Amino acid sequence: MSNRLANEASPYLRDHAKNPVDWYPWGKEALNKAKAEDKPIFLSIGYSACHWCHVMARESFSDPKIAEVLNPNYVSIKVDREERPDVDEVYIEAVRILTGSAGWPLSVFLTPDLKPFYGGTYFPPEPRAGMPAFSRVLLAALHYFRTQRHEIDEAGNRIAVELNRLSSLPDHEGEMDETPLRRFYEQRLEVFDSEHGGFGVAPKFPNPTDLALLLRLSRLGARGQGSGAGAGRPTPNPNPQSPTPFRYDQARHIVELTLHKMAEGGIYDQLGGGFHRYSTDTIWLVPHFEKMLYDNALLAQTYARAFQATGEESYRSVAEETLAWMEREMLLPDGGFAASLDADTGGREGAYYTWTEAQVAQAVGPELARLACDFYGVSATGNFEGTNVLHTAVPVEQIAGAHHIGLSELWPKLTDIRARLLEARSRRPALRRDDKLLADWNGLALSAFARCAVAFDSSRYLDVARALADHIVDRMVTGNELSHFGKAGAGVPGQLPDFAFVIQGLLDLYGAGFDVRDLETAARLADRMLALFFDKGGGFFTTRSDTGLPNRIKNGYDGAIPSGNSAAVVSLLRLARLCGRDDYERAAADTLRRFYRTMVSYPPAFSLMLAGLDLLLHPGTEVVLFLPEPSSEADAMAGLLASTPDDYRTTVIVKAQQPDELSGRLIPLTHGRTATNDKPTAFVCRNQTCFPPVCTAAEFARLLVSK
Repeated sequence: MSNRLANEASPYLRDHAKNPVDWYPWGKEALNKAKAEDKPIFLSIGYSACHWCHVMARESFSDPKIAEVLNPNYVSIKVDREERPDVDEVYIEAVRILTGSAGWPLSVFLTPDLKPFYGGTYFPPEPRAGMPAFSRVLLAALHYFRTQRHEIDEAGNRIAVELNRLSSLPDHEGEMDETPLRRFYEQRLEVFDSEHGGFGVAPKFPNPTDLALLLRLSRLGARGQGSGAGAGRPTPNPNPQSPTPFRYDQARHIVELTLHKMAEGGIYDQLGGGFHRYSTDTIWLVPHFEKMLYDNALLAQTYARAFQATGEESYRSVAEETLAWMEREMLLPDGGFAASLDADTGGREGAYYTWTEAQVAQAVGPELARLACDFYGVSATGNFEGTNVLHTAVPVEQIAGAHHIGLSELWPKLTDIRARLLEARSRRPALRRDDKLLADWNGLALSAFARCAVAFDSSRYLDVARALADHIVDRMVTGNELSHFGKAGAGVPGQLPDFAFVIQGLLDLYGAGFDVRDLETAARLADRMLALFFDKGGGFFTTRSDTGLPNRIKNGYDGAIPSGNSAAVVSLLRLARLCGRDDYERAAADTLRRFYRTMVSYPPAFSLMLAGLDLLLHPGTEVVLFLPEPSSEADAMAGLLASTPDDYRTTVIVKAQQPDELSGRLIPLTHGRTATNDKPTAFVCRNQTCFPPVCTAAEFARLLVSK
């Protein structure tokens, strides 16, 4: 027998269709039943790639004895957090208020009017390590609900007040300056692991938005806003009125060491490319093995940014291998990218990725076995439950010396070894893929391919980005409306992160191909985003007003995925400068002002929003490049923009085939300007000063580098 989840679109919900628990999906049927029968709600939230969600499903939700407690006494609701981020956001904050911490699987007990009164995460079937048995938790919560209803209602009201307080952010009346940016740098430097990279101790997360901001700050120093070489503590300016710059001198080193160490470690899939969720240790060796679309989209961009800043080919290789993994294993048959790959195979975490010495030898043959094991750190004892997570922490020169061969002979052997191991791994039972098409995560993937198209001068990546944008717009956008999951108008309505990340992706695609239609779609969605989510007091609510949830939250925290507020700020500032829209800049500035005092207090929680603050504080250069006809000079001038990345530059390229009317209506920077004598022509403005137009790459280069 199957329960009500059998026909749900979410693979995670369908996984629970055979449970004896009488599950409901989130919706009116379940909520009305709870009210009509005055029963408590047991809300269980998880996602497909969550290892401990699977453990709790096997141990408890498949147990008929647990069902005998839940079914007659509770209305049990199962939610996929990736399908309903609006529900997850409210109740994970509620559990954090109740217990001080939260995660997944999330277990929440609600009154019929959706007020939480108890919660936690994973509960074992029997008492373990200080945790009560799940059955005991169920019976205790039920007893509490039946005998102390007044106290429960009061507790629910207090939590509702606390949730509302999270959105009641203090306003900032004075000027905004670089103080939170400097504090971000200082605090990241304090917890930087100077040996292994990354921040703090285990578990270690990749923190791609932190690394992107540090790269940005390192470039800020190179532009003269900060300066200085050498090691040591940052040197703040004791007199804010003095021109002495703040030194972000270690920012680039932090990024480079971290990116190198992650790429060498087991958190990076040494055979197939792409990154696992996070490292369970300080040295990036043993990961939690799920692979998420958003992690890889963000990290591909970060490695591409590092390549642009340094020219180091290893960064390019990691970015391209990550994109190759996304295309090979995550691209859906009809377009768009799937959400995640599971960590488990046959109930064992990491079994798909780990190796024994015997398995390596069988895959590569006896002649290459020792070299393969030495290169990938495979030993008889193993580094993970008797098996080995592959990593490449030993310098290749050391491997060559130990095996008495030159590098020219070693590299072909290593290429052969990798191909053989990957082919052998492909014959293992396949990892389960969560095929949900999510607008926000696909927006991040769109940014990844678009940005890498520019960084690596790749027309193929631009084609992938173009196809993805068309798929999102065709399938998930109707007019000004956007769907989060499923087809437009038929799935879950888009929330703030969906709008913000799709807009961001379209802007990155515009910056790669300069098709004005992408800019038009981005502006249209931005107008709808402001109408749906913007609070006139400053900041964006994450959810719509008609969700039926007890609270709307303004979340600006940049975790594994940047917040919708942060992405909205950056995208609105970019749109404001491209489209001359003061209302976009005011909304972004009002949002920054609303979060400013919190950013000063704890800047590491706001890395992308701080990038938005930096963008607001530094207007940068405006470039309009007219390319009326293809020519070598036109290619050289366009190539200059790609080869001199600038986070502060607003760039417009007008091509011959571009609709003049649409471009003129959307982009005031083009008004009154045109190509000179049908030659490629560049207009450059900086510090409220516009230079005479130039028609050669040499003249254009001088304008781009001038102060």
